[in-house]
Amino acid sequence: MSRPASGRRDACPAAPACPPAANAALRRARPMLRLWRVVPPQSLGPATARSLLMVLRAVEPPCARRRWDAALRGDPVATTRIALTVLRLEGVSGPAADTVASALLLRALCGDRTAPVVLASALRRLARRRPDERHLVELAARWAAWVPRVPPTPRP
Repeated sequence: MSRPASGRRDACPAAPACPPAANAALRRARPMLRLWRVVPPQSLGPATARSLLMVLRAVEPPCARRRWDAALRGDPVATTRIALTVLRLEGVSGPAADTVASALLLRALCGDRTAPVVLASALRRLARRRPDERHLVELAARWAAWVPRVPPTPRP
């Protein structure tokens, strides 16, 4: 008798088939979820972060709801863990990759310093799969060099 698989695969189990309403929401959200592989970090700001959060709350989560909710509440460790797991298991292209990379983009815009590094890595992997899309290499370099603007801490 074999043991059930556990560990990292349990972090983001396969999602059940999406209902039609979820698919419609995803179709409307797709342009926003592609920002990570199209727009350089210097062109994004707080308004983008707010819009992205609304979109991420509306789409089907790429993993267990509890973990995804923690990521959307701003937990950078949960976001990074989900992203690394999904990108490793499902690859750097497709709806799940766009969703987790968008969550990383949101964390980067909120000041997390790990998110841009993971985004740069995903963009380099995507560039290797799509050699004709030369902008991906430049975009990866920009994310790797980008330092998030952290809002100043208010003084008491």
